[in-house]
Amino acid sequence: TLSPSTGGLAEETAVMKLQSASLLVASAAAHHPTLAAQKALLQSEREAGEANAESSLTSQVVQQLGIVHKTEYWGKIQVGTPSQEFTVIFDTGSGNLILPGDNCKSSACKAHRRYDSTSSTSLKVGKRGIPLDQEPHQRKGATVKFGTGTIHGQFFQDQLCFGPQGQGCTFVNFIATTMESDEPFTSCSFDGIMGLGFKDLSMGQGFNIVDDIGKAESLPKNQFAVYLSDTGSSEITFGGYRKKQAATEPFWVPVSKASYWQIGIDDIAYNNKKTGLCPPAGCQVAVDTGTSLLAGPSDIIQKLQDQLNVQLDCSNMGTLPNLGFVVGEKVLNLEPRDYIDQGDTCSVALMTLDVPPPRGPLFIFGDHFLRRFMTVFDR
Repeated sequence: TLSPSTGGLAEETAVMKLQSASLLVASAAAHHPTLAAQKALLQSEREAGEANAESSLTSQVVQQLGIVHKTEYWGKIQVGTPSQEFTVIFDTGSGNLILPGDNCKSSACKAHRRYDSTSSTSLKVGKRGIPLDQEPHQRKGATVKFGTGTIHGQFFQDQLCFGPQGQGCTFVNFIATTMESDEPFTSCSFDGIMGLGFKDLSMGQGFNIVDDIGKAESLPKNQFAVYLSDTGSSEITFGGYRKKQAATEPFWVPVSKASYWQIGIDDIAYNNKKTGLCPPAGCQVAVDTGTSLLAGPSDIIQKLQDQLNVQLDCSNMGTLPNLGFVVGEKVLNLEPRDYIDQGDTCSVALMTLDVPPPRGPLFIFGDHFLRRFMTVFDR
């Protein structure tokens, strides 16, 4: 469900304040590194292009001439009994919980909080999610390749909670790393990654966090909501959403493919007028909390850039249209400040990304979109 964002109120849910920073390390789907690799590559190219326009770093927020954007958000979870606290990014574009393990001696692990399996009521499990003492021939670990790095880890089962008072607790299977490459993980502001995508993005049977939360029935609804802000507090809410964070009544959009949180849009619009840039069957979009990118197929992005004709000196900022995404009778509009990178120069913030079939062509709507629209993910 989607609604323009405003300020908030709580209900009987597990509400988590998110911290923010300026460096994005795009996370990967375990079995689908192509999209993750392209996301990370696009982000590194984008950061390199923005380096000259960046005027200062304040409280880990990228502050540019005339515009401020946070590009990474993370929050705290508790794992184990007694609980161990970790900071994680919440990534709807991947499907595994990955934490640094106590047996990991890599410098990247030593720079973060590590999961200590010996001080908790943990179980070692295999890839099928079954304890190894019951089925010892299972695969015991995995290597996951990211766009700019690699981790190797072992499988564990332990209790996960979303708040220090034990809200939304359930037992989950996850990866505790035994090796992490220096890049990009040493410089990450967070300890790990919590994948909130569908089960085909997870390591195996029983490794999907959202499925586990639903089965535990420990929250009012099997929903989570993301509310991001550049200027105020940002939150992820498990078990529902805070209605006063929505400027309008939310409307529901069906998931078109249960892998990424993927939806269909009918067309792209300028000031609510359809452009015909999407084919007759429409365009497909992955709403991805794990990246700050707005990206799409290169042929459509090139046409957008040509038609918008954003002037390098920002001289036509005042006449640029709202950029809308048509869903039925609704148009989800981004204002120019949402889709233009404005520093010493101006450029369209949509990047080219060609996801091959059968998963593509595919748009990615990251933080630029999520700051404009509070989004509820409903299983």
